[in-house]
Amino acid sequence: MAFAYQQEDTQAGLFFRQAEQFEDDVFMRAKYENGLPCKQWHDISWRAAADQVRLLGAGLVEKGIAEKDRVAIFSHNRPRWVIADQAIQGAGAICVPVYPTSTDQQLAFILNDCEAKALMAGDADLLEQALRVRPEVPSLKFIVCLSPVAQAADAAVVDFDTLIQASAGSGDGLAEFDDRRRRLKPDNAAAIIYTSGTTGNPKGVVLTQANFKAQTEALISTPIPQKILERQVRLESLCFLPLCHVLGRTADYHLQMAMGTTISFSENMKTIQQDLLDVRPNILFSVPRLYEKVYEGVTRHAQTLSGSDKKWFDWAMKVGDKASDYMIAGEPLPPALGIQFAIANRRVYHKIRQMVGFDRLILAGSGGAALSREITKFFRSMNITIIEGYGLTETASAISSNAPVFTEPLPEKWIYRKAMDWLVDTMVIMQGSGKSPFSSLGGTLKMMAVSKKISPRFIIKPGFVGRPCKDTEIRIADDGEVLAKGPQIFSKTNGYFKQPGKTEAVFTEDGFFRTGDIGEIDPDGFLKITDRKKELIVTSGGKNIAPNPIEMALNLNMYIEQACVVGDGRNYITALIVPNLELVEKIAAEKGIAAGGHRDLVRHSEIIGFFDEQIAKVNQGLARYEQVKKFTLVEAPFSEETGELTPTLKMKRRIILEKHQAEIDAMYAAASGG
Repeated sequence: MAFAYQQEDTQAGLFFRQAEQFEDDVFMRAKYENGLPCKQWHDISWRAAADQVRLLGAGLVEKGIAEKDRVAIFSHNRPRWVIADQAIQGAGAICVPVYPTSTDQQLAFILNDCEAKALMAGDADLLEQALRVRPEVPSLKFIVCLSPVAQAADAAVVDFDTLIQASAGSGDGLAEFDDRRRRLKPDNAAAIIYTSGTTGNPKGVVLTQANFKAQTEALISTPIPQKILERQVRLESLCFLPLCHVLGRTADYHLQMAMGTTISFSENMKTIQQDLLDVRPNILFSVPRLYEKVYEGVTRHAQTLSGSDKKWFDWAMKVGDKASDYMIAGEPLPPALGIQFAIANRRVYHKIRQMVGFDRLILAGSGGAALSREITKFFRSMNITIIEGYGLTETASAISSNAPVFTEPLPEKWIYRKAMDWLVDTMVIMQGSGKSPFSSLGGTLKMMAVSKKISPRFIIKPGFVGRPCKDTEIRIADDGEVLAKGPQIFSKTNGYFKQPGKTEAVFTEDGFFRTGDIGEIDPDGFLKITDRKKELIVTSGGKNIAPNPIEMALNLNMYIEQACVVGDGRNYITALIVPNLELVEKIAAEKGIAAGGHRDLVRHSEIIGFFDEQIAKVNQGLARYEQVKKFTLVEAPFSEETGELTPTLKMKRRIILEKHQAEIDAMYAAASGG
């Protein structure tokens, strides 16, 4: 059986094929009405979205956008982001997504570097910013605002509704748009996505239609998504990863389009908890921090329990921890443990899922950074498998994935085929509708059969980012760098936009892409990323230390919000610690500490003493040379606004170290007596 994503070679072709099939079904849902934010969720059907794409695309054609022209999207996530992207690609142009949090300087740099001819601004504020930099961008001919514009301050501005209304009567524009989208070929450039730039200016990564198709196949070709498609199960996802980032684009948009999913758009990062409760998604892709926040929230909730509730919770945690060990190892649960696990799910875990909006969640993904073993096990206890992956902008997202795959083909026997159906019945149909698979005797028996026949053939290893994706080859260089080759990876031909020298430098002589990450592959073929090649700490004693695992261990502590490990060229490890200020304020209140503000609070001796104890607990799980000997509490979180984080929440170490140089010097001076 051939699915739509297999039959179409371009994103535009896939979108219009799905729109023909699903017509009046809901494609996207968001708190937008007539282009403006509102308080209620509003639906857009596949048919309505396709009509808007054609009209917007025709408008771009009539305003002079030629094939291969670059058109930027400068907007927060919203349905019109997807419509704009499809219109740009369908017109044969190249989409250039720009983070809506970009500064004027960053926006101007990207627009000039790609020689953007037009820009789609998400709202009035972003339109104002685009107009500020327009005099610096000679190539920029016009701006389309995705929100209504009462009176354009510039003749080069047109709003979304005005443009598509004008296109409605243009037969020539619509005909030309349709011709162009049908002429699209796999080797046509689809997007130029600029790297988030932890150092220096970002580089434009040119990704083709073929790259995106290969990535979709990599994400969707594993057994469970395939079975979902075969059974024609329709799901709902919550999109909150930035669509201008490659993971958000491929996982929250391309993959969902290929599966015929209804995409609900989160308002923003601050509303994500309420959005989860509103949508109760079946599919969720996130960076690890969201899952860590859920884990921390449940941990804090547990501290408020008492009596029988506390006993039930503690018992369920122990059962879940033991059961998850079996599931992770691919071993069937012993019958007694299986019964206990069913009771724990019905009595405790299902309530936790409901509390955080995860009660209908069946597919969860994590990328951008490593997920700790503790978090992975906790969610497995809740009957939720978080699929980790690894990749970069240059690889169109994932080159490896921890998605459940069979270690060997299932035997050609009725019971195994039936067990796969039971897996869908319980983990997709039942859980996807908000019911615990263990809520009925039939569901429990099916789950036990799945545990015996199917689960042992799946291997998912916490701490690893999985095996190579479909048609992808990964190897480790002599210096530990991860090298990759596959159809989703950008090519030497396209590479970094207008930077052939830098493109050549990231490929080996035999065509493998140099990822810049350090990793290792275990005997089962699973990849583990240990750190960034450029971020390895080399102590004054010559010891190579990866900061990321230490920071992960610190961040797992509920009282620590962020951590940046220091030690390059020094004789031991120190850390800058951003505390969870909400919890610190509670501790201060309990201890009767009167502080004038966060600055005074993080310098108070009792608070520092409390964190001494927390750091000591973390150090117990670290090798001696990895242990944090000194730390400084930082009063303000690292953020994108202050320049310390990239838009994908990666730390800009150089910036952080420069800003906190005095505190760092003081930590080492205090130890040396200088």
